[in-house]
Amino acid sequence: MNLQNKVVIVTGSSSGIGAATAVRFAKEGAKVVVNYDVNETGGGETLKEVQKFSPDSILIQTDIRNENDVNRMCDEIKAKYGRVDILINNSGFYCDEDDPDNLDAIEKTFAVDFFGQVRVTIAMRKLMDKGKIIFISSVNGKIGYGGPDTAGYSAAKAALDSYMKNLAKEVAPDILVNSIRPGRTLTRMWDGITKEHEAELMNDVATGHWVMPEEIAEGTIFLVKNDSMCGEILTIDGGMGLRIFG
Repeated sequence: MNLQNKVVIVTGSSSGIGAATAVRFAKEGAKVVVNYDVNETGGGETLKEVQKFSPDSILIQTDIRNENDVNRMCDEIKAKYGRVDILINNSGFYCDEDDPDNLDAIEKTFAVDFFGQVRVTIAMRKLMDKGKIIFISSVNGKIGYGGPDTAGYSAAKAALDSYMKNLAKEVAPDILVNSIRPGRTLTRMWDGITKEHEAELMNDVATGHWVMPEEIAEGTIFLVKNDSMCGEILTIDGGMGLRIFG
């Protein structure tokens, strides 16, 4: 797929992986819908950077847990561009109280990380005749990864991976659907981490360093440009699997 003038929406693009991905698509000549929920400042900063390369890009606020919000976003995109060519489902949430016994925390996580992404996908498909859909999942979605403090998060990502596979079967060949599983990526989630904790986390990473948001963005570009990838999960984790299961 040639990305020039394609319409791409990147959910949760006010910082981190989403922001890097939005800018990367803009550099390819795509028209980018920058999306945020609560981080308006970050959304504005991403849009400013995106518009250096793609002036006809826009910013939309959306709470993907809310069906009316998602429908409003669709209406705005339809009015502006008339279509969507590429959907990058990046919005995510991690609850600090995540625990196997904390149903409230698990429900909050699923509301964004699974049901929110599914809700956006169903809505955006109405604006897609042909195109690509990429889900940003997590290595925690792999069987055996994660821990008690990521019980809900890991389960939501595993559910998302399964949903992606079955969606890919339904919508191919018109829409090709794939996922990326990032490993420990240097985003705002890790703000304030101590040097000791960082060193402990990197012990599980074969490369010995963080995955950078820009590296995940490059993965999305690869998957979208490739017209033979369908129903696949691209893992970019610095070799965590080698250390954890090696």
